[in-house]
Amino acid sequence: MKVAENKCLRTMGRIFGPAVEKAMPVMLKVALGCVGVLFVAALVLMYSDKRYVEGWTHSESMGFMLMKLVTFMLYLIPIGLGCVILWWLLIVVINWHFERRKPQGELERDNIQVALPSKELKVSKPLAPIDEEKLNPYFKASFKGMGQNINHFPDLIRELEHIRKGSATDVGRAAYMIYNSSHMTKKPQTFARWMRVFFEILDVPVPKDTSQNKYEPTKEIKDRLYFLQ
Repeated sequence: MKVAENKCLRTMGRIFGPAVEKAMPVMLKVALGCVGVLFVAALVLMYSDKRYVEGWTHSESMGFMLMKLVTFMLYLIPIGLGCVILWWLLIVVINWHFERRKPQGELERDNIQVALPSKELKVSKPLAPIDEEKLNPYFKASFKGMGQNINHFPDLIRELEHIRKGSATDVGRAAYMIYNSSHMTKKPQTFARWMRVFFEILDVPVPKDTSQNKYEPTKEIKDRLYFLQ
């Protein structure tokens, strides 16, 4: 209902100008109010004429007034529906006419303005927490502090959290260092298989190329994961 009302007002603005568009809601309320007052006044006059001029009884006067009211409504309903249909067709034709006259550049700007909100709403998916429980079994107990050794597993999680926020290549380099580390256990048969497991644990998309020779660690990655060497 609100959309139809706004479209009607825009159409009136196109025909008569912005001043009429702003005043139209008030004008419609005043017009409807005047029609209502005149309608009630007409009913009162009909009742008064029959009751006090022609000497009818109260029930006869009321019956006559109600009969006229029903007759008026029977005429008003189809006329009102016809006016609504004609007004709707007029709005459609006028808007179609103005859209046809709108320059192509303006139409393109309108399309761009409509498309912009959807781009603004696009939000990158946040990374899920590293699945430590799934990663834990791939490391020997000594790496996790057993036998009076230093527990480097929390250090590994901290560094992987930093690395996965960079490039997928750096994540692959970390996978390379773990796969070739003496601290790893339950090593998958192929590096490609380990890449898929490792990237899933870190919630990072797996790159198309999972060849081991593509992920030779850089000095930066080696320094970060020094405890794997």
